[in-house]
Amino acid sequence: MKLIKKHYPALLSLALLTGFFSLCWAFKTFYFIYELELNPHKKLILLSSSGLGAVLAGLLFFSKKRVQTALTLIVYLLFSFLLYADVLYERYYDAILHIQLIQQANQLGDVKDSIASLVYVSDIWYWIDIPAALLVLYVFSRKDRKARHPFIGSAMLAAGTAFILFAAFYPLKDTFSDQYKVSLTGILPAHIYDLSRTYYNQVAAKEITAEEKSELEIIEDYFKEKQELLKASPYYGMFEGKNIIMVQAESLNEFPIGLKVNGKEITPHLNELISISHYYPNIYLQIGRGNTSDAEFVANNSLYPIADMGVYKTYPKNNFISLPQVLKREGYTANAAHGNSPEFWNRRMAYPSQGFDNFYSTEHIKIKENEVIGMGVSDKSMFNQMIDIYKEEEKPFYSFIVSLTNHRPFDLPDKYQSLNLPAEYTETLTGNYLQATHYFDRAIGYFIEKLKEEKIWDDTIFVVYGDHYGPIPKDKDEIHQLLDVSFDQKEQFNVPLIIHHPGQTTAVKNEMTGSQMDIFPTLASLIGIEQPLAHLGSSLDIKKEGFAGFAYETTPYSFYSEQYDYAASHNGVFQDGICTDNKTGEKVSVNACKKTYEQLVKEIQLSEFLLENNLIGELFK
Repeated sequence: MKLIKKHYPALLSLALLTGFFSLCWAFKTFYFIYELELNPHKKLILLSSSGLGAVLAGLLFFSKKRVQTALTLIVYLLFSFLLYADVLYERYYDAILHIQLIQQANQLGDVKDSIASLVYVSDIWYWIDIPAALLVLYVFSRKDRKARHPFIGSAMLAAGTAFILFAAFYPLKDTFSDQYKVSLTGILPAHIYDLSRTYYNQVAAKEITAEEKSELEIIEDYFKEKQELLKASPYYGMFEGKNIIMVQAESLNEFPIGLKVNGKEITPHLNELISISHYYPNIYLQIGRGNTSDAEFVANNSLYPIADMGVYKTYPKNNFISLPQVLKREGYTANAAHGNSPEFWNRRMAYPSQGFDNFYSTEHIKIKENEVIGMGVSDKSMFNQMIDIYKEEEKPFYSFIVSLTNHRPFDLPDKYQSLNLPAEYTETLTGNYLQATHYFDRAIGYFIEKLKEEKIWDDTIFVVYGDHYGPIPKDKDEIHQLLDVSFDQKEQFNVPLIIHHPGQTTAVKNEMTGSQMDIFPTLASLIGIEQPLAHLGSSLDIKKEGFAGFAYETTPYSFYSEQYDYAASHNGVFQDGICTDNKTGEKVSVNACKKTYEQLVKEIQLSEFLLENNLIGELFK
């Protein structure tokens, strides 16, 4: 009792400071979980929050020097910035930040406007505690520093750290989604757990065993069977030796296609292209952490982009059996074009392994920055400059173009806005998105006319597809109000795919459910590729039950299919997921989704095995 009385002022200050920081951190964590629309595990959240409060209070008491107050403030601010960075990242990528993403910090300047568009007015709640923290720390720093005690500080640091580590390693599992980890224990334990798993995976990395290598024979047979199925397409081999131009359209969702506002079409040129092409309206994205770059990887490789930093960042020098590589062995030349720096998403390093001979970026001698909109050379300028390149290109060629102008936050300069939208669309993201989409549509229409003028069109398979969503869930109410479009997750993930066959004059609408994974095999079938392929998708021109499965962007192992949609549980347990009948919209027994689920798990794990161990090039030797 004497000891308590002697240190009563210090212990009282310690309790008050611990309580203050614990409650502030718990409030911010609960608010984040509320945004995630999950139920928090209150006891574990309070435990980890108390751990942080104890650590911060311990820092203050660790030394009598005033610098401890500044250090405590800095640590709390850093953790607050981490939490808010998670908030912004989750709004776009449906995940929290991972340690590997530090390597992408140099790209923040290119996407600063996109990041700014993810900031909400209500985010003030994530920062409302900072003025109070400043006041509390100021008052504490003015008190007699003799009240501080190194032993007390050390004890609090140890206890707080123990609380946080317990929350990180006791309840969390690899099968949990990022959001579920946060809802169980908060962001600090979630990050500590993921950091430990990353370190473990790097340390535990080992040589492939003879037994694992023997699995390659099984994998090889699996790919051979999938390739044999391509011959069932009615168009198999009909366009052997034809050029291929594939345009990956930035942020192009399916819902603007055919849409009219004030009687004016948003995408008149794409609508016209659809009237003489194969059109696949039920295609879904399959991007990972690499976003646009992962979309192009999937379209050109038909594998899942299993990499926390994106495939181009994680496995830039792997061996692949990609579309450009396959076509080059058929006598094609292969090039890629993107109106930005070649360093953006590591394309300079990744494209050679993909098989592209030339990369037409802003650093290429043949590309002029004569019209820049937003992040790079405008779509119309890039298309125009590619026409000049095609004139000199050895035929047949494969040209892969990544468009750029229709990029979030969709702030198109006034002189490029040609849609006459109603007044209520002004200064809304929906209005801006429609203007930017309309601009891309005009650019693609110009491109097609130029291809016809130069006599290239009739000898070319022309492909357009969306890379990923433009609007995000935050925008769904505005989209519904202005366009009467229900922008749920399925609509958000839905991207258009148009493939024009040489000489085609009539429309073919194929409503099979598919994904970007199916683009490579569909094109390989049109060309009639006989050489060995390694693809997980299927030709969209073959009648079968298609599906689109997800490793990222939503809870892993969720999927959409012809009959059923499956929403995987955040805890990773199959039986806890929800299986829905597409025709009735009613929930059915989860076992109805089991067969497709097992196929999806197999394919995702197969992609991970091949990418992590760089084994794709070992196939078919």
